[in-house]
Amino acid sequence: MPIRERIWVTSLSTNHVFHLCRRLFSSVFSRRLNEVELAQVQAILSEGEMGLWRKYQNIDQRHSIVVLHRLNVLMPTAGRDARASALLHDIGKSESQLGVLLRVVATIVGPRTRRFSQYHRHEEIGINLLESVGCSDVTISLLKGVGDPQVIAALAAADNI
Repeated sequence: MPIRERIWVTSLSTNHVFHLCRRLFSSVFSRRLNEVELAQVQAILSEGEMGLWRKYQNIDQRHSIVVLHRLNVLMPTAGRDARASALLHDIGKSESQLGVLLRVVATIVGPRTRRFSQYHRHEEIGINLLESVGCSDVTISLLKGVGDPQVIAALAAADNI
């Protein structure tokens, strides 16, 4: 194994590996959203944001709802922008069109192909997508990690599944 790959593999912390395993199992066994969950999403997102959100694969829609629910517990007074951030934080992943197993491979081997590179750059791609549909500056700032530190910490904690 080339040195660059060995360094990357050994740099994975135990917590990160457990996080990835939990995400894998939750992805494999994710169920479709019910009408109540879909209505929650529609009540938060703008029309343009909703159009992007619908491009998520089922596993990403489910994950976004889980992150939203966790955010609601961690920060019950979170505003619309924080909730939209919870729902849209992984929107750039939709561009790579990778399924669960290819996401695992992309995580392990890094950005070796165009689609793997898109997957690894999903935050940047997501910001561009959200800007293209007129997403609020506050939501975009939160997704960039800029703004209220308490909200940013709550979003990070909610996503740490």
